[in-house]
Amino acid sequence: MLATFRRVNLGFFAAVTLVASGCVSMRPYDPGPGKRVAADFVRNTYLSGESVNVTIANLSEVTLFYPNGFCKTELQKKDGTAWKTVSASAVKCPDARDFLDPQQTVVFQYRLPKGVAVGTYRLALPMPMVYEVTRPEPALQTPTFTVYAAADNSAGRAQSGDQGQQ
Repeated sequence: MLATFRRVNLGFFAAVTLVASGCVSMRPYDPGPGKRVAADFVRNTYLSGESVNVTIANLSEVTLFYPNGFCKTELQKKDGTAWKTVSASAVKCPDARDFLDPQQTVVFQYRLPKGVAVGTYRLALPMPMVYEVTRPEPALQTPTFTVYAAADNSAGRAQSGDQGQQ
């Protein structure tokens, strides 16, 4: 009788373990703060005053929100080994929340200020986050890109033969 009771308990324990492990694997994939989102560009060079299209992808299987539609984006210039903010977005932002569904990609357009100096730049955007977050996460930083003055880049295009027929 005791041996039967032990086998039943062992079977019950195995069944509970199997169900519990199945429930754990059914949770949505969430790589955690700072790893849920990726940002990238189609190009890596821009002219002063041009629009930069930033592709933002939700890499997780959870819905994320980004407050104020990336209104508080900062343009940062590389100065030696440090990054310095050269232009911050509007102080007053619309009070709205946009959402990134699991695996969704959106394109955010940022217009570079006219007359911005030639150099290496990146954008720092508010990090999209899960709804239950209790404290802000670090900014989402894009890869670097190069900005040229309009006259600098037109000379490069003429040399490479990309300029139209005159």
